Amino acid sequence: MKEITSNEYYNKVLGSWMGRVAGDFVGYPLEFRPYSLIKRKYGNLEYYPKPINLDYVNDDEMYEICALIALEKKGVNLTAKDIAQEWLNLLYKKYFTAEKIALKNLKNGIWPPESGTRDNYYYDAIGAQMRADIWGQITPGCPEIAKKYAELDGSISHAGIGIEGEVYVAVLISNAFFENDIRKNITKSLKYLPPIEKSLYTQTILKAMEIYEKYPDNFRKSREDLIQYWHYIRKKKIKPIDKFMGKRRVKFLNKFVSAVHVLPNIAIIILALLYGANEEDQLGKSICTSAMMGLDTDCNCGNIGAILGAQLGADMIPSKWKEPLQDTFATFVKGYEKWKITELAQRIANIGKKVVKEKANNVVKIIE
Repeated sequence: MKEITSNEYYNKVLGSWMGRVAGDFVGYPLEFRPYSLIKRKYGNLEYYPKPINLDYVNDDEMYEICALIALEKKGVNLTAKDIAQEWLNLLYKKYFTAEKIALKNLKNGIWPPESGTRDNYYYDAIGAQMRADIWGQITPGCPEIAKKYAELDGSISHAGIGIEGEVYVAVLISNAFFENDIRKNITKSLKYLPPIEKSLYTQTILKAMEIYEKYPDNFRKSREDLIQYWHYIRKKKIKPIDKFMGKRRVKFLNKFVSAVHVLPNIAIIILALLYGANEEDQLGKSICTSAMMGLDTDCNCGNIGAILGAQLGADMIPSKWKEPLQDTFATFVKGYEKWKITELAQRIANIGKKVVKEKANNVVKIIE
C-alpha cells in the first residue's frame, strides 16, 4: 500500500494548482500566436512573458471549479449528468468549440454522452484534456479511479481521442503524487490508454517520445518534425465518428483552426516534459519550452504545471513562479469568481481524502 501524509498530500495538491495557474500566465499571451512571431519576440523564454494581472480570467479552469462544486454537492459517486448540471448552473461566459456546442445540447435537454457528439465538430479538440487536472488531484496514486472520473467528465463534451486526452493527463497527475521521474510516469500512464494499433492518441505520444530521442538537445527541430507529422495525421488518419466529416474538415481540421486539436497539443506536452526532465527548474523549463512551441499554449502550459506541481509539491516550486501569483485565482463561475489558491487546494484535498477512503480499496492511505 502507498502512503502519504495529509500535509504532504495537501502540499502536492497545492503545488499542482499553483503549477496550473503559473502555466496559464506563461501560456496565455502566446496562445495561437504564429510560431515565427513567438520565436522572434520572446526568443528563449525563461519567465512570465507579461506582468501578471491578478484579475485576468482564463476559461480553462472554470470547468474544474464546476467539477469541484458538483463533487461537494453530490459526493464522490457523482455522475456525468451531475457535473453537466453545474455547467448549466454556473457558467455564463467565455466557452468555445466542443464545450460551447455541449452547453447548447445540455440547454436543449441532451445529456451525456450524447451532449458530446450531437452536432459536435470538435469532439476531439483539447477541451477535455485541458480540464483533466482535478481528477488526478483527487485520486493520488489511484490512476484507475482517475481514468473513470475523466471518462465521466469527458463524455459531457467530447468522444474518442478527445476523452483519451482527459484520461491521460488525469492519470499522469494521479501517478505524479508517488512517481518522481517524469519519464517513467509518461510511460507507465500509457497503460490506461488503448493500445497503439487502436488509438491515434497513443500513437502520437509514442511519436513525440521518438522525436525527442532524435533531437534531445533541440526542441525547435522536434517541433518541425511534430508539425509535419500532425499535418499528415490531420489529412490522412483522422476518421469520423459521425456524418459531419465534411463540415469538420472546413470548420475544425483545416490547417489553422486545428491548433486546438488534442493530438498536436499532447505531443507538445510530452516533448516539453522531456526537455525539462533534467533541469534544476524542471517546472519552469517545461512550461516555457511548451509556450515557445506554440499552438494552444495556455492549455498545454497549465496541464504541464499541474503535472509537475503534483510531482514536486508547492514547497519545491521556485519562488519566481509562486510569488507573483499572490495566492490569487479568478474565474468566470457564478458565485465563485475570486479564490485563494490555498483555499481551492484545501477543498480539492478534502474531496480527495473522501475518494481515497471510499474507493482506493487499500491501494493508498492518507495518514492524518
